[in-house]
Amino acid sequence: MRLPSLCCAVLTLLISTTTFAQDLMPMAGGNMGNPMPKNVEDNRQVVLLTAEERSIVAAEMRQMLASVQGVTDGLSRGDMQAVIAAASESGMAMMQNLPSPIRMKFPAPFSQMGLATHRAFDQIAQEAKTIKDPAPVLKQLSGGIQNCIACHATYRFASPKSNNGM
Repeated sequence: MRLPSLCCAVLTLLISTTTFAQDLMPMAGGNMGNPMPKNVEDNRQVVLLTAEERSIVAAEMRQMLASVQGVTDGLSRGDMQAVIAAASESGMAMMQNLPSPIRMKFPAPFSQMGLATHRAFDQIAQEAKTIKDPAPVLKQLSGGIQNCIACHATYRFASPKSNNGM
């Protein structure tokens, strides 16, 4: 490769990388690489749960995150049985194990997002059983994670006695 061609390639890479980073800045509140602002108002909808109920729901969320890790690990190794096992841990059966009194405290949109996320995990397990290509599984996983992001951006839990929340 001639030097002018190499310079053009490097310059193109630098420009595209800078453009990519600038495109990401709105997602980071234009604050990429800087400390988070100190006075950020939390406008998420509060869901009132007792400390014990919050612990149960948080454990379910941690299990979902563990399932995401298990699915991605299984896909990275080409181990579809591991993908199936990890995804199955967070499917509809998991949701049905959540005590009804807790579920009744959730706003309807919260419950709908949760239902869609549990179904996404079941769909991931089904895809992994029938399709050996990781792309559809990753697409399904991405949709499930989008539900997680939307839920965490919209809701927070607090005890009936306080305004503190997760």
